[in-house]
Amino acid sequence: MNAITFFNLKGGTGKTTLCSSLGWLLAEEGHSVLMIDLDPQGHLTQSLQGRPDAGKPSLYYSLIQEPTLVKSIIPTTHPNLSLIPATEDHLYLNTALMSQPWPEWKLKDALSVMVPFPYDWVMIDVGASLNLITFNALFAAKTLIIPVLPDVFSYLSLKTLFSFLEKTNRDFRYDFKMIWILMNKLNNHRPSDRENREALKKYYQKFLMPVAVREDPKFSEAIKNQLPVTTFAPQSIAARDLKKVVHFLKKVFPPTPSPDKPEFENAN
Repeated sequence: MNAITFFNLKGGTGKTTLCSSLGWLLAEEGHSVLMIDLDPQGHLTQSLQGRPDAGKPSLYYSLIQEPTLVKSIIPTTHPNLSLIPATEDHLYLNTALMSQPWPEWKLKDALSVMVPFPYDWVMIDVGASLNLITFNALFAAKTLIIPVLPDVFSYLSLKTLFSFLEKTNRDFRYDFKMIWILMNKLNNHRPSDRENREALKKYYQKFLMPVAVREDPKFSEAIKNQLPVTTFAPQSIAARDLKKVVHFLKKVFPPTPSPDKPEFENAN
């Protein structure tokens, strides 16, 4: 299972847009993708036009009441892309997790019981906060993508984030397989962007993804039209850069085995 969590302590870095865009692009390339919206704001769910069925169990139910995710999965407009949407009870999930044994590992455990696993990729979006929901998102994936803007505040916030990750690894004895910093909305014509890019290269070279997503007004237009930018403007700068990111991810991840995928009820 290739699972990636998108997280940053700093908000406004385009985390959800990147998560949904990359998941959609992987689906367009023929991969089966499961998107999980752990952010109570539900922006990933909105961007994928997810419409939770009132009769379906929510993620809250799956993690607190019954350790299975299958019944929480809904289809999207792309046949290769499935979604566990955010619902109103996400607002109470962190409090409910506090009374559970091993609360930080509930999502990882729920994913682990799906055998054989029916998806090639799992993309997890989580809010910019530190709570039990965040730990579930981090521990369910061995790979973390940290979207950053090319500004001084994004750069400075990384010190705090990496201190938190180091303490988390030590306290929980958990090591990420990969951590990647992904620069978003980069404008190479702005001197400040170039300066911050060079600072990231100097101090975070080990983690800095060798590809970046450049600033592109087509992103905002695509969001306004509720379409992925790769569909709305497939030849745009943003679409081309996202394809480079997907190519990079497919290169660094090992090939995913292709077992016969079971026909889970209501999945896809």
